[in-house]
Amino acid sequence: MLTADLIQVRIGKKKIEPRFIATDNEESVGLAGSLLEIFQENVGKKKRDLDADLADFLGTGTEFLLHRGLAKLLSDRCEFETRAVIEPVDLRRKVFLAAAAAYREGLSKDIDREAVYQNVGDDIEAEIVSDGLEIDGELDFENLENGLYADLKDEQVLAKFEGGDAAWLLDRYNVALAQGVLFRATEMFIEVRGESAQSYRELFRRMKFFRLLFEVEGTAEVGYRIRLDGPASVLKSAHRYGLQMASFLPGLLHCESWELRAEVLWGPRKARRVLELDSTMGLRPYSHRRGQWIPDEVAWFEEQFDKIKSGWTVSSETELVDLGGQGILIPDYVFEHAESGTRAHMEVLGFWRRGAARSRLELLKERGPENLILAVSKELHVGDEDLDDIPGQVYVFRSSPVAREVRKLLDALLA
Repeated sequence: MLTADLIQVRIGKKKIEPRFIATDNEESVGLAGSLLEIFQENVGKKKRDLDADLADFLGTGTEFLLHRGLAKLLSDRCEFETRAVIEPVDLRRKVFLAAAAAYREGLSKDIDREAVYQNVGDDIEAEIVSDGLEIDGELDFENLENGLYADLKDEQVLAKFEGGDAAWLLDRYNVALAQGVLFRATEMFIEVRGESAQSYRELFRRMKFFRLLFEVEGTAEVGYRIRLDGPASVLKSAHRYGLQMASFLPGLLHCESWELRAEVLWGPRKARRVLELDSTMGLRPYSHRRGQWIPDEVAWFEEQFDKIKSGWTVSSETELVDLGGQGILIPDYVFEHAESGTRAHMEVLGFWRRGAARSRLELLKERGPENLILAVSKELHVGDEDLDDIPGQVYVFRSSPVAREVRKLLDALLA
């Protein structure tokens, strides 16, 4: 993403608007193409070489914010690695000791660098023979000298760069501007309509993947209105939660018809402004759909449940359950009993604000299905009275749901 100093916006009395660029502008396309060439040509070279090329190309000041912003996005897609015949720390120790010994032998003479490295190479080769070690490369003067400080950031090598074409980079830049504003959001409303069941499922699963707190109204036929809480709702993790809201945006861009309205706190004085985006603004996703977003703990639970002999199968490929237009149930798991064909849904309330959790519980009391297992984290600190009259089964867990405990609840539903 873009750092705060690279985000360009227009600020009005009530609104804030990212300064989106025209992705078909010839000058911008040429700029993006030139930057892509610089990064691609530096694959296999040291970071200091890349930085030098960028310094020659990029300007300074506000008139060059686009240049620097595009370069920042490309830098995020670079992988650097340390390349040395042996660990640089060990190499430095050997070279410094050899140089000190050479100095003591001839105090008034210049130290022969190549001779020092030759001695170090001979010592390393002797260690290799005696210890059966392996090294990456020849023990010649050039490799040893290049490896002396190879672990320093500027000396690392650009091993991999995942770029695209100029159009992709300009699209990525516009999305990054919007993400930079959403990072400071306190509340966000989204309206989505006209999507397929699979598209809606992926959208809501993506929200859960990023631990977003949301309330939903509507149905798949007419569309959904979704309210997402921002960092102000979880003060102890404001920056992390703001990042999650911004990270969610690219998934929304895959939808055909959507509107977004967010309240943000902007600038040193935290002035309240409104950001409005919609599907007509030309914001395009810069990556492909990835299907179901499954957190590690979800996959871990499936694996553990499959290990016990229960007569039930479990899957995270769940469907959305309409709650009478007042909301939806987005199960984390669906269970099916092999013998009877009975199905059960399980929703996990973990990283939720207490107020949002209580609203959710009230909705489930009124409209929740009978074949529901509601798993509630102890960290929510909801009382027994909040869990009374919930249809189906309620399971309060400590760190994560336990497969054998869930099996008992499923058997109770079956009975």
